[in-house]
Order: sequence, then structure tokens, then C-alpha cells
Amino acid sequence: MKTVKEYPELMQAEIDRSLLEAEGIPCDVLGENLLYASFAPCADFAVKLVVADEDWERAKQILEAPLAEPLAEDVGQ
Repeated sequence: MKTVKEYPELMQAEIDRSLLEAEGIPCDVLGENLLYASFAPCADFAVKLVVADEDWERAKQILEAPLAEPLAEDVGQ
């Protein structure tokens, strides 16, 4: 397993997990329990999104790709 990205909070990790899984890349979020178990509020814990070694390159490309621009009809013109 390789870390694709680290996050300061859980929400964005879960969003990226869903993006990868929609592309057929199985992945896991690690460290989510450390955020809640820490008694040191200033501790530097990161949530990690990990994938299998063979999926790492493709996962990086997906997460680094720019988001598509919304169509005018999608934003109410």
C-alpha cells in the first residue's frame, strides 16, 4: 500500500476516496480514529488515503486532475 495523499481533516479524504472508487480504484482512509483519540489538540496527525502499489500512479493522476468547469446551465446562467 502507498499513500496517495495526506489530509488535515477527514471530509476531504472521504471525498477523494469516493472519486477513486468511482474510477474502480480500491482505497482506504487511515488515521481517522487518531483525530478523535488524540488528547493533544495541537498534535500533528494526518489522515492518509492509501491505494495498492499498482494503482498509485493512476490514483495520483485522478486526484491531481483539474475539476471540470461547470456549465452555465448548471450554475443558473
